[in-house]
Amino acid sequence: MAAVGVAALYRSHVAPWMYTWGARADEVRAVLPGDELVDPDSPQTTRAVTIDAPRRDVWAWLVQIGEGRGGFYSYSLLERAVGADIHNADEIHPEWQRLTVGDTIWLARRYGSRARQRVAAVQPNSHLVLVSPPDYDRLQRGEKASGCWSFVLRGEAGRTRLLVRGSGGVVGHFWFDVPHFVMEQKMMRGIAERAQRMRRLHLPVST
Repeated sequence: MAAVGVAALYRSHVAPWMYTWGARADEVRAVLPGDELVDPDSPQTTRAVTIDAPRRDVWAWLVQIGEGRGGFYSYSLLERAVGADIHNADEIHPEWQRLTVGDTIWLARRYGSRARQRVAAVQPNSHLVLVSPPDYDRLQRGEKASGCWSFVLRGEAGRTRLLVRGSGGVVGHFWFDVPHFVMEQKMMRGIAERAQRMRRLHLPVST
Protein backbone atom coordinates (compact mmCIF):
# COMPACT_ATOMS: atom_id res chain seq x y z
CA MET A 1 0.00 0.00 0.00
CA ALA A 2 2.86 2.36 0.82
CA ALA A 3 4.42 1.75 -2.59
CA VAL A 4 1.09 2.45 -4.28
CA GLY A 5 0.77 5.69 -2.32
CA VAL A 6 4.29 6.82 -3.24
CA ALA A 7 3.64 6.03 -6.90
CA ALA A 8 0.38 7.98 -6.83
CA LEU A 9 2.10 10.96 -5.19
CA TYR A 10 4.83 10.88 -7.81
CA ARG A 11 2.36 10.82 -10.72
CA SER A 12 0.05 13.49 -9.32
CA HIS A 13 2.53 15.99 -7.87
CA VAL A 14 6.23 15.25 -8.38
CA ALA A 15 6.21 14.36 -12.07
CA PRO A 16 4.08 17.37 -13.17
CA TRP A 17 6.38 19.69 -11.20
CA MET A 18 9.52 18.16 -12.75
CA TYR A 19 8.05 18.15 -16.25
CA THR A 20 7.26 21.89 -16.17
CA TRP A 21 9.95 23.22 -13.81
CA GLY A 22 10.21 27.00 -14.19
CA ALA A 23 7.94 27.12 -17.26
CA ARG A 24 4.82 29.21 -17.62
CA ALA A 25 1.58 27.67 -18.86
CA ASP A 26 1.88 29.38 -22.24
CA GLU A 27 5.42 28.04 -22.65
CA VAL A 28 4.32 24.50 -21.85
CA ARG A 29 1.62 24.79 -24.52
CA ALA A 30 3.82 26.56 -27.06
CA VAL A 31 4.98 24.93 -30.28
CA LEU A 32 8.79 25.02 -30.17
CA PRO A 33 11.51 24.20 -32.70
CA GLY A 34 11.93 20.44 -32.81
CA ASP A 35 8.27 19.66 -32.12
CA GLU A 36 7.71 19.05 -35.81
CA LEU A 37 10.31 16.29 -35.82
CA VAL A 38 8.47 13.96 -33.44
CA ASP A 39 5.00 12.47 -33.11
CA PRO A 40 2.69 15.14 -31.64
CA ASP A 41 1.46 12.64 -29.05
CA SER A 42 4.96 12.05 -27.64
CA PRO A 43 5.43 12.62 -23.89
CA GLN A 44 7.03 15.99 -23.26
CA THR A 45 8.88 18.03 -20.67
CA THR A 46 9.23 21.80 -20.85
CA ARG A 47 11.52 23.60 -18.41
CA ALA A 48 12.52 27.23 -18.34
CA VAL A 49 14.67 29.80 -16.60
CA THR A 50 14.98 33.59 -16.92
CA ILE A 51 18.52 34.82 -17.57
CA ASP A 52 19.50 38.44 -17.01
CA ALA A 53 21.52 38.62 -20.21
CA PRO A 54 20.78 39.04 -23.93
CA ARG A 55 20.29 36.00 -26.14
CA ARG A 56 23.69 36.31 -27.84
CA ASP A 57 25.44 35.93 -24.47
CA VAL A 58 23.34 32.89 -23.52
CA TRP A 59 23.86 31.34 -26.94
CA ALA A 60 27.64 31.57 -26.60
CA TRP A 61 27.49 29.16 -23.65
CA LEU A 62 24.79 26.91 -25.09
CA VAL A 63 26.44 26.36 -28.47
CA GLN A 64 29.62 24.95 -26.92
CA ILE A 65 28.00 22.14 -24.90
CA GLY A 66 29.28 18.58 -25.09
CA GLU A 67 31.98 16.26 -23.85
CA GLY A 68 35.34 17.42 -25.15
CA ARG A 69 33.86 20.89 -25.54
CA GLY A 70 32.31 23.16 -22.90
CA GLY A 71 30.69 20.36 -20.93
CA PHE A 72 27.08 20.56 -19.74
CA TYR A 73 27.47 23.02 -16.82
CA SER A 74 25.84 20.50 -14.51
CA TYR A 75 27.17 18.25 -11.74
CA SER A 76 30.47 17.25 -13.35
CA LEU A 77 31.39 14.90 -10.51
CA LEU A 78 28.22 12.89 -11.16
CA GLU A 79 28.84 12.96 -14.91
CA ARG A 80 32.38 11.68 -14.47
CA ALA A 81 31.13 9.05 -12.02
CA VAL A 82 29.08 7.46 -14.82
CA GLY A 83 31.97 7.57 -17.28
CA ALA A 84 31.64 10.91 -19.04
CA ASP A 85 34.83 12.96 -19.39
CA ILE A 86 33.17 16.27 -18.58
CA HIS A 87 35.03 19.46 -17.71
CA ASN A 88 32.68 22.42 -17.56
CA ALA A 89 34.01 25.56 -19.22
CA ASP A 90 34.00 28.90 -17.43
CA GLU A 91 34.92 30.92 -20.49
CA ILE A 92 33.83 31.25 -24.10
CA HIS A 93 35.93 29.27 -26.59
CA PRO A 94 35.85 30.69 -30.15
CA GLU A 95 36.63 27.27 -31.63
CA TRP A 96 33.36 25.87 -30.21
CA GLN A 97 31.08 28.65 -31.40
CA ARG A 98 29.87 27.05 -34.62
CA LEU A 99 27.48 24.15 -35.06
CA THR A 100 25.81 22.95 -38.24
CA VAL A 101 23.13 20.34 -38.94
CA GLY A 102 24.65 16.86 -38.71
CA ASP A 103 27.38 17.79 -36.22
CA THR A 104 27.94 15.48 -33.26
CA ILE A 105 27.59 16.44 -29.60
CA TRP A 106 29.17 13.77 -27.42
CA LEU A 107 27.65 12.75 -24.10
CA ALA A 108 30.25 10.10 -23.20
CA ARG A 109 32.63 8.76 -25.87
CA ARG A 110 33.60 5.75 -23.82
CA TYR A 111 30.18 4.20 -24.48
CA GLY A 112 30.42 4.41 -28.24
CA SER A 113 28.34 6.00 -30.95
CA ARG A 114 25.02 5.77 -29.13
CA ALA A 115 26.31 8.03 -26.35
CA ARG A 116 26.06 11.06 -28.59
CA GLN A 117 23.55 13.41 -30.13
CA ARG A 118 23.43 14.93 -33.59
CA VAL A 119 22.33 18.42 -34.48
CA ALA A 120 18.94 18.23 -36.22
CA ALA A 121 18.32 21.99 -36.34
CA VAL A 122 20.28 25.06 -35.31
CA GLN A 123 19.82 28.80 -35.59
CA PRO A 124 22.26 31.06 -33.73
CA ASN A 125 20.76 33.02 -30.84
CA SER A 126 17.49 31.13 -31.32
CA HIS A 127 17.50 27.35 -30.97
CA LEU A 128 19.46 24.11 -30.97
CA VAL A 129 17.72 20.77 -31.50
CA LEU A 130 19.48 17.46 -30.84
CA VAL A 131 18.47 13.90 -31.69
CA SER A 132 20.05 10.45 -31.40
CA PRO A 133 22.05 9.09 -34.37
CA PRO A 134 19.31 6.58 -35.31
CA ASP A 135 16.73 9.37 -35.18
CA TYR A 136 18.93 11.59 -37.33
CA ASP A 137 18.97 8.82 -39.93
CA ARG A 138 15.17 8.55 -39.70
CA LEU A 139 14.83 12.27 -40.33
CA GLN A 140 17.05 11.98 -43.39
CA ARG A 141 14.64 9.35 -44.74
CA GLY A 142 11.69 11.69 -44.19
CA GLU A 143 10.46 9.81 -41.11
CA LYS A 144 9.68 11.12 -37.63
CA ALA A 145 12.27 10.95 -34.85
CA SER A 146 11.38 8.93 -31.77
CA GLY A 147 12.56 11.80 -29.58
CA CYS A 148 14.47 15.09 -29.49
CA TRP A 149 16.08 17.54 -27.08
CA SER A 150 15.42 21.20 -27.87
CA PHE A 151 16.99 24.37 -26.44
CA VAL A 152 15.14 27.57 -27.29
CA LEU A 153 16.04 31.19 -26.50
CA ARG A 154 13.37 33.88 -26.30
CA GLY A 155 14.12 37.54 -25.68
CA GLU A 156 12.18 39.38 -22.95
CA ALA A 157 12.98 43.07 -22.36
CA GLY A 158 16.76 42.68 -22.44
CA ARG A 159 16.67 39.32 -20.69
CA THR A 160 16.37 35.79 -22.05
CA ARG A 161 14.04 32.91 -21.39
CA LEU A 162 15.87 29.62 -21.88
CA LEU A 163 13.36 26.87 -22.64
CA VAL A 164 14.45 23.24 -22.74
CA ARG A 165 12.05 20.66 -24.11
CA GLY A 166 12.46 16.89 -24.11
CA SER A 167 10.10 15.00 -26.42
CA GLY A 168 9.53 11.28 -26.82
CA GLY A 169 12.33 8.78 -26.47
CA VAL A 170 12.67 7.71 -22.85
CA VAL A 171 10.71 10.68 -21.48
CA GLY A 172 7.97 9.36 -19.23
CA HIS A 173 10.04 6.62 -17.60
CA PHE A 174 10.75 7.16 -13.90
CA TRP A 175 14.29 5.75 -14.10
CA PHE A 176 15.14 8.42 -16.71
CA ASP A 177 12.96 11.33 -15.63
CA VAL A 178 14.34 11.83 -12.13
CA PRO A 179 18.11 11.83 -12.83
CA HIS A 180 17.61 13.75 -16.07
CA PHE A 181 15.66 16.44 -14.24
CA VAL A 182 18.37 16.74 -11.59
CA MET A 183 21.07 17.21 -14.23
CA GLU A 184 19.07 19.35 -16.66
CA GLN A 185 17.90 21.95 -14.17
CA LYS A 186 21.48 22.29 -12.94
CA MET A 187 22.63 22.68 -16.54
CA MET A 188 20.10 25.47 -17.10
CA ARG A 189 21.17 27.23 -13.93
CA GLY A 190 24.81 26.75 -14.91
CA ILE A 191 24.23 28.47 -18.25
CA ALA A 192 22.31 31.26 -16.53
CA GLU A 193 25.04 31.88 -13.96
CA ARG A 194 27.76 32.03 -16.61
CA ALA A 195 25.84 34.33 -18.96
CA GLN A 196 24.90 36.69 -16.14
CA ARG A 197 28.45 36.77 -14.83
CA MET A 198 29.71 37.57 -18.33
CA ARG A 199 27.25 40.43 -18.60
CA ARG A 200 28.31 41.84 -15.24
CA LEU A 201 31.96 41.73 -16.28
CA HIS A 202 31.19 43.20 -19.72
CA LEU A 203 33.18 40.50 -21.43
CA PRO A 204 32.98 40.42 -25.25
CA VAL A 205 31.42 37.38 -26.87
CA SER A 206 33.43 35.77 -29.67
CA THR A 207 31.37 34.59 -32.63
